[in-house]
Amino acid sequence: MSESTLEAGKPMVIVAIPCYNEEVAIGSVVLKSLQHADRVVVIDDGSRDRTAEVARMAGAEVLVHEKNQGKGAGIRHAFEYAAKVGADILVLIDGDGQHNPDEIPRLIEPIINGEADMVNGSRFLVKGGHNVPKYRRVGQEVLTIATTAGGSSGITDSQNGFRAFHKNTFGAFTFQSKGMAIESEMLMDAARANLRIKEVQIDVRYDVAGSTYNPVAHGMSVLASIIKLISQKRPLLFFCLPGAIAMVIGMGLLFLVLTIFNDTHSFAIGYTMVGMLGIIIGTFAVFTGLTLSSIQSVKTSN
Repeated sequence: MSESTLEAGKPMVIVAIPCYNEEVAIGSVVLKSLQHADRVVVIDDGSRDRTAEVARMAGAEVLVHEKNQGKGAGIRHAFEYAAKVGADILVLIDGDGQHNPDEIPRLIEPIINGEADMVNGSRFLVKGGHNVPKYRRVGQEVLTIATTAGGSSGITDSQNGFRAFHKNTFGAFTFQSKGMAIESEMLMDAARANLRIKEVQIDVRYDVAGSTYNPVAHGMSVLASIIKLISQKRPLLFFCLPGAIAMVIGMGLLFLVLTIFNDTHSFAIGYTMVGMLGIIIGTFAVFTGLTLSSIQSVKTSN
């Protein structure tokens, strides 16, 4: 840990690195992270390579999942570990080498100073981002908009995995998502818990060994997961709003049918069927949203 961090109250800082098949980069990420933390823990999510072995050699404690469970499970395990050892601050960083561990002091500073409960690293605070490919920027914008619809606001980089958390936030997250939508889910949970979130500018490298995911397919998969999360966490928005719109359109079409009949004495069967369908679907959607919202309220109160 840096001298300035020690002088700021000597918080216990844990750096957690959820990863899968990152034997090439994990060693250097661990070594650099150890310069700014009391402990570094690697959550090896069922890797088929030497990730766990390399991480241990570099000085990390390693928690191993026998089977791949997804990034969400890895992050949940990281929070459980941090709470168990009594960490004051938990830092999450990816194990592929894209993030710079030397930026950890910048990330945790707002927490140490009492300015934030959660700090989100952002590639986009500076206009244009730092060498972010355009196709990535467009995809990130779409996912951030979807995340905002789920309840998070004011965040410029919803998919970044470089984050820091005060110990008082550890119980705020539900970890429903097992996959890559976990970043968006955590922002939704943080907003619901009224956590103070601050963003700091970070740099990201894109010249390291990349993911084998097709970026378009991966982005669509994350978007689908975010939409599913919105339906679970904000059922009134997801079901009731579209349902109400469908009902209004349906009633408007039926009013048009009556107007046409009054003027021409002919019955517009097509408009009638579409209008009735809109009312039926809209009513069902509103009922579903209200029911799910009630269930959610009961779960929250319990």
